Amino acid sequence: MLRLGALTLGPIPRIVAPLSELDLHGAADAVRRYADAIELRIDRFERHEPAYVEQVCRAAGALGLPRIATVRAADEGGAVALADAQRLAIFDAVSAAVDAVDIELRAPICRTVVDGARRRGKLAIVSLHDFAATPSDTELGAHIDAAFDAGADIAKIAAHAASAADTDRLLGVLRARRERGLIVIAMGAHGIASRVFFPLFGSLLTYGFAVQEGAPGQLPLAELYGALQRYSPAFAAAHPA
Repeated sequence: MLRLGALTLGPIPRIVAPLSELDLHGAADAVRRYADAIELRIDRFERHEPAYVEQVCRAAGALGLPRIATVRAADEGGAVALADAQRLAIFDAVSAAVDAVDIELRAPICRTVVDGARRRGKLAIVSLHDFAATPSDTELGAHIDAAFDAGADIAKIAAHAASAADTDRLLGVLRARRERGLIVIAMGAHGIASRVFFPLFGSLLTYGFAVQEGAPGQLPLAELYGALQRYSPAFAAAHPA
């Protein structure tokens, strides 16, 4: 069974709060209350020197939650365009200070980042973000296979759903392949329900925002927490009202 730090993944839904370094202080109380883990969105940091970023990632341990680090590429929703060499240096600096890294499948540095994380005993999430459309079922399957071929512990697919049919297709892919370790998210208005219900069908992590929406259709932490309490008895048993 996969573990994110001390957190077991799979039996119950898990909420991740994406954070910049400024959010670590301003949203700390809400994050401790409603999140099971945090995602350090290093592309949203004000500074990107590896030593500075490592310091922030280590300081984030004060929240007492498992940490995922990502330096999201600009063409997959990142806040700033950083060269691959700079991103690689950041990942190398922080991977010992966090519990998992998230790197895009299409990034030239993907395999190197995954290999570095696994050498350090960290989870490797290999992701694909499509803000324009939901790929075909064949393409989705190929992306997932490629992520695991690249050494992923978890394959993540986040795709824009233009209709309920797109969300249904993403759910079908999740149900067919969930035994391998997947995060699947339908972005946009037609995919909001996926934030709550896909974790009930095996998506390992769902993401809610503490300060501002980080992706189309992302829900506020407290709202996501309340919905999972209502619809998941296992989540409600593990998370007090």
